[in-house]
Amino acid sequence: MSITFREILNQKSWNSFEDYIAEGINQYSSELSKDISEGRKHKEEIRKFLERNFEIKRVADDLEEEKNLLTSGEVVGIDGTIATHKTITGIMAQIGVVAVNYLNEKIQHSYFISEAKYKQDIKDVTDYLYSHESINKVVSAPVLRAALQVRERELGLDDKFKDKYKIYHGPLIPFEMLANPGKAEMKILDVTVEILEKIIANRKCFSIVSRSQNDAYIRIGLSLNPGEYVQLKKSVGLEILEGRTLLKDKDRWREEDFLKVNNFINQRAMKIKVGVIKISQRPYVFHAHEEIFDLAARIIFRDAMFQKEKGFPLLVDYADNLCSTYFKASDFNKIIEYQLAKEGEFLSEMSEETLRQK
Repeated sequence: MSITFREILNQKSWNSFEDYIAEGINQYSSELSKDISEGRKHKEEIRKFLERNFEIKRVADDLEEEKNLLTSGEVVGIDGTIATHKTITGIMAQIGVVAVNYLNEKIQHSYFISEAKYKQDIKDVTDYLYSHESINKVVSAPVLRAALQVRERELGLDDKFKDKYKIYHGPLIPFEMLANPGKAEMKILDVTVEILEKIIANRKCFSIVSRSQNDAYIRIGLSLNPGEYVQLKKSVGLEILEGRTLLKDKDRWREEDFLKVNNFINQRAMKIKVGVIKISQRPYVFHAHEEIFDLAARIIFRDAMFQKEKGFPLLVDYADNLCSTYFKASDFNKIIEYQLAKEGEFLSEMSEETLRQK
């Protein structure tokens, strides 16, 4: 199907607010109703396609063993959060990570990162300004996300929880950890690939993805019945190779980094399988090592039964809630803003958007 940008722009428009009020709401409702009807037809066809080409598995009714794993503390939920504050001197960030089980055994770690630290010794004004240009930033948003993901995965490998099953929130092998977002001299891959290899070797790590970027997976999930799951014919490694431009532009890589990432994807990430599970009404994507794939599905399902209507693992929600309690972004920002005000720099440092908030 060939669609031009002009066609998208000209779908529907109103030139006055009165016309919008008179027609817009009805137009939206009508379009949505039609889309829902079409979606139901596609759902039936997708179901038939799945039945022909995949093994649709049903979670057993008796999950006493999985319940015992959860209630005895043998399963750990892990999540993290990051708060950032942009100042004239650079980004400041707080990373908070939590690992917890149903025995309330937990690890809570917090980390502080300041971009200004890496600019304090720059004496030349031109070099100082140059260091603040976007292309030259040391602590970029992708670097911060990679830092958060490393810290999350560290918790699962801590001696306290190393031998337990771990549910992470989000992709088990995040793209940011392989994209080498920083400058070459930062040697990010030396850290990220090493810990990802340990995660895969541990074999007891899996993850639930609350917001999959792949709408096709969600359409597959919507055609499942509650209590069903399916293993897709893709590994996380194959997803990375097919769906991203990660390794296609070889010129942007140092040869040793290219080989390191390529070897990791082909030798390690292929072992992490992709599944879609439906506990209640909403389906979720999950990632698990091929050796524990079905067990991971059962644990996810049994844990989600503690909040059946939501259909999402309670242990992951618990870890997420603890992160929000211990490491509130608002608290971090208040500390920074208080110090700025104390130094007489609040009005010059705060964004117009922040000052506009009521």
